Amino acid sequence: MMQCVRSVRYSVRCNGELLEPFCPSRGLRQGDPLSAYLLLFVADALSLLLNDASARGTIQDFRLNRHAPGISHLLFADDSLLFFKGSLDQALAIKDILTAYEEGTGQLLSPDKCSILFGKKCPIEIQVSLLVILKITCDGFEDKYLGLPVPEGRMKAGKFQSTKDKVLKRVSDYIEKYASSGAKEIQIKSVIQAIPVFAMGIFKFPASLCEELSQIIRNFWWGDEENRKRMHWLAWDKMTRPKSEGGMGFRDLRLFNQALLAKQAWRLLVFPDSLCAKVMKAKYYPHGHLIDTVFPQATSLTWQGIMHGLELLKKGIIWRVVDGTSINIWRDNWIPRESGLQICGKKCRTRIKLVSELFLSGSRSWDENLIRHLFYIHDAEEILKLRILRVGEGDFIAWHHEKSGLFFVKSAYRLALNLKEPRSVSGNSSDAINGDRRLWNIIWNANVPPKN
Repeated sequence: MMQCVRSVRYSVRCNGELLEPFCPSRGLRQGDPLSAYLLLFVADALSLLLNDASARGTIQDFRLNRHAPGISHLLFADDSLLFFKGSLDQALAIKDILTAYEEGTGQLLSPDKCSILFGKKCPIEIQVSLLVILKITCDGFEDKYLGLPVPEGRMKAGKFQSTKDKVLKRVSDYIEKYASSGAKEIQIKSVIQAIPVFAMGIFKFPASLCEELSQIIRNFWWGDEENRKRMHWLAWDKMTRPKSEGGMGFRDLRLFNQALLAKQAWRLLVFPDSLCAKVMKAKYYPHGHLIDTVFPQATSLTWQGIMHGLELLKKGIIWRVVDGTSINIWRDNWIPRESGLQICGKKCRTRIKLVSELFLSGSRSWDENLIRHLFYIHDAEEILKLRILRVGEGDFIAWHHEKSGLFFVKSAYRLALNLKEPRSVSGNSSDAINGDRRLWNIIWNANVPPKN
């Protein structure tokens, strides 16, 4: 490994002249692919030191409540968050750990780039002492962390001003270079609409911000200038439809925001053992299931975004039947059809609640007589056609709109578009926007002699 370091030669220019080249004894060149692996090695060492201190009780983990897992640190690339109780002994323990880390790795802590956030109940005199011990001058977090606004107070449009500025800058850079519609389309879809994706995957954007961003994009598309407004020949809602439905395939930012947030809710469902899922469950649904819980409106801004995505997720998930013990017949989505994934109703009163109660005794086969007795004919036929899976330990949730059962933002966005404006099932025009042009494609592609 050190050969990769010492094989490089540097030369410094002093007073306009290059000095003798020299070989470095530590560090890597800017952009060296080996740097990421080295960072992981040293970051793992820091993590082990903190975990050991937490296990010995030297530092106290942060817990949201008594059901939540303890968190002593969070590491993302070269950004680190450390959690400990606001006391002198724990501050000294953190200082000792960081000192040992510096001596062992050669990485030095820069106090000027560090900040500390105190709890509301921490006394002022303790806060002053901790700042002195840790040699930190900044009290409180910056407005951003990892390029995202810190969720404090209401998430107004002003918190995302940097995102809006990036979009405006891109538009101003392209407005003179790309005059053709084809070039504008590529820039909008590949660059401009991709700028806010990172932030939209975490936060629910205010409706006013989505409208402002959409206005910037449509002005760029139609060629509007500062003192000159051109004709907008088609409503933007129609421009966001797929091309097969008469649109241009531009994104509806509000719906795409919801689809991205639905992915976060999906991760909580399929990865229940992750740290994020454990913390969220302990905070918002400690004794229930994510799908079944009714959440209060007065929650954190991050969770409000997840709830927004969960609304869409619930409309597209479906239970796959293995043993039927986890599926509620009357409440859950488990009937695989185009629309109406739940049971429509029942013909008579019954105490049967779980899908497993529809099996023949001692087997995993449908009790046809019972099913035809309980359900209306259209529901009964769908249930009897349903294949019971023989693999897996129990019932599991899948995404209904993908054959693989895996969640994709693309299909979630498509579902959101269809829910906003359902496709028309009628229409006999060759330029109909309902997307079903199979008949007209057959007509126009027919092998017939040309008209004289």
